[in-house]
Amino acid sequence: MAKTALIVIDVQRMFFEGPQRAYRAEEVIDGINRLSAAARAANAPVFIVQHESGADGPLARGSDGWQLPATLVREAGDESIYKTVGDSFHETPLAERLRAQQIEHVVLCGFATEFCVNTSARRAELLRLRTTVAGDLHTTKDKPHLDAAKIVAHQNFVWTHSSMSGNGVSVRTLDDILLTEFA
Repeated sequence: MAKTALIVIDVQRMFFEGPQRAYRAEEVIDGINRLSAAARAANAPVFIVQHESGADGPLARGSDGWQLPATLVREAGDESIYKTVGDSFHETPLAERLRAQQIEHVVLCGFATEFCVNTSARRAELLRLRTTVAGDLHTTKDKPHLDAAKIVAHQNFVWTHSSMSGNGVSVRTLDDILLTEFA
């Protein structure tokens, strides 16, 4: 069985708290907590990725919006990754840390379905990692042209029906992942 890691992308206060919170914010965090607990119990590494902007931006490191929501469970052994663009691998140590732990499969979840989650999934695919997105544990916000529910559904469809490398991105539910990856 391939060694698996969980990557939690951009679950930060700016996106999950306040009046402009992400679609299904509480449900997504609850599911991520279930998934990360199962990963830890299976001795799979958990990576917490946080987006950060420049010192004056709303996601400046240490700012209120940059912090993790209080409802997201983080444990001492979880690894931190800090990024400045959508791709969790771009100019970060994530790929190196995965290689060092001989990870062959990644499960992704988190915020910005069409941006950060998608870009990170595609990069993982290109890095020849078996790549799974928890289809019910990624989210976004409404856009002027499309509401968040449709963006999530559309992106799940795109991942399921396309590949950049022949490796592909699989979309699976939380319950399916719990039964097969971190059992």
